[in-house]
Amino acid sequence: MTQSADFENRMNATLAPVDETAPFVQCAGVFQAFRALAGADSDIGRAALSREVDMAILATLIRQDETGADDEAVMDEIHPLIAAAAELYLDRFVANQTASGEVMDEGLTATLQVCSELRLRFLEGSQ
Repeated sequence: MTQSADFENRMNATLAPVDETAPFVQCAGVFQAFRALAGADSDIGRAALSREVDMAILATLIRQDETGADDEAVMDEIHPLIAAAAELYLDRFVANQTASGEVMDEGLTATLQVCSELRLRFLEGSQ
């Protein structure tokens, strides 16, 4: 996921505890941030929530496989990491809006594409 070096460093540090699960946690975070930005009651917010939940479930399953921990322990571990990733994205949205008048940038557009593809690939594989 293409981002600025500073943003990538902060995201990597935030998600370091979950290792291979990090892309799924990061994607859940970006969808959570879009839900917060758009509003939970908007069409975009509802779509983002659906995608956030899918990615959180995938992250939970993958993390369980990595650690052998039960559902509750894994959810307790990843829930705050999803929220932290969402905060980083929200900060980025605000910074973009302030700097350019636009919320999105090329890196965010690429991230959304990667996350959407990752979600579809894993959801299609589970059917």
